[in-house]
Amino acid sequence: MLYWLIPLLILLGAALFAADYFFKFAVVRAKPPKKKKKSMSASKGLVSLDEYKEAMAAGEAWIKAQNPETVHITSHDGLKLAGHYIDAGRKRTLILVHGYRSRAYRDFSCVAEYYHSLGFNLLLIDQRAHGESEGKYITFGIKERFDCVRWAEYIDQRVGGEIFLDGISMGAGTVLMASAEKLPGSVHGILADCGFTSPGEIMLKVMETDLKIRCRPLFWIVAQIIRLRAGFGVYEFSTPEAMKVNRLPVFFLHGTDDKFVPCRMTEEAHAACTAEKTLLLIEGAGHGTSYLKEPERCKEALRGFLEKYSREG
Repeated sequence: MLYWLIPLLILLGAALFAADYFFKFAVVRAKPPKKKKKSMSASKGLVSLDEYKEAMAAGEAWIKAQNPETVHITSHDGLKLAGHYIDAGRKRTLILVHGYRSRAYRDFSCVAEYYHSLGFNLLLIDQRAHGESEGKYITFGIKERFDCVRWAEYIDQRVGGEIFLDGISMGAGTVLMASAEKLPGSVHGILADCGFTSPGEIMLKVMETDLKIRCRPLFWIVAQIIRLRAGFGVYEFSTPEAMKVNRLPVFFLHGTDDKFVPCRMTEEAHAACTAEKTLLLIEGAGHGTSYLKEPERCKEALRGFLEKYSREG
C-alpha cells in the first residue's frame, strides 16, 4: 500500500549521499593524499600552471632559503594557527593569505622576493585547516577573517609600523571580509587577487558549472549540512557586504579569463567598495595567474599602491 514511498526514500537517500559527498569535497580538510586527487581548486575550468612551473619552483626555493621563522597564534575559537615570518629589517609587513587548499609558499612564490626587495617583512600564514594550522573545516573566509585579525594583532605587537593584508582567491575573500572587523590601526591597506563574493556563490558556481550538477534543492541540503557540521552559513557574509563598511584602501586584481572565480565577482566587490580603491584587470589571465602573465605591469601597480599608502616608504 505504501510502495510509492520506496522510490521517494531512495531519491531522498541519494540526495543526502550526494550532499554529504559535496560537503566533504568542499569543506572538510584534506587528508595527506597517497596520490594526487582532484579538488575544487583542480576543476577542469582552471588554467594550467605548467608554463609557470619553473618560475614558481624558483620562488618557493627563494622563500625556503630565507629560513622563515615558524610562529603561532591561537584563533578566537581555540585553534593553533601557524605562520612563517621573513624579516626585512623594516617596520612594514605584508601578511600573505593563500587560497583554497593551497599554501602561501606556493601562491606567493613569484611575488614574495619582490615584496621583500621593497622592504617588507613577510608573514606567510597557513589558513585554518591548511598546512601546519589546526582545523577540520574550511569556511571560505567566514571564520578565517577573524584569524586574519589575530595575525594583524600579532604583527602589530611584534613589529609595529605598517601592515598590509594580501590575499589570493579564498585568501582574497579572507582579507576583504576581515576589513569589516576591528583591525589594528597599523593596517594601511588590502590587496585582493581573484577573490569570490561569498562561500555560497562560489560553491554553487562550482557545483553547477564545473561539476555539472544543476540542482538547487541539493545545494540547499548541502548548505544545511555545512551549517550543522561546520558551524557557518554559506551566505552568512560576503566581500561586497564587507566593502560597504570597509574604510581601508583596496587594490583589486583579477584575470579576465578566470574560469574558476569569475572576474565579475571582483568587479562586484570593487563596485561595493566605498573606500579608496584601485582595479587592475589582466586580459587573458586565468585564475591566480595575473602576476605570472604580466609581472612587470603588476609590479608597477603593486608598488604604486603600497608606496601611496605607506608612510614609512
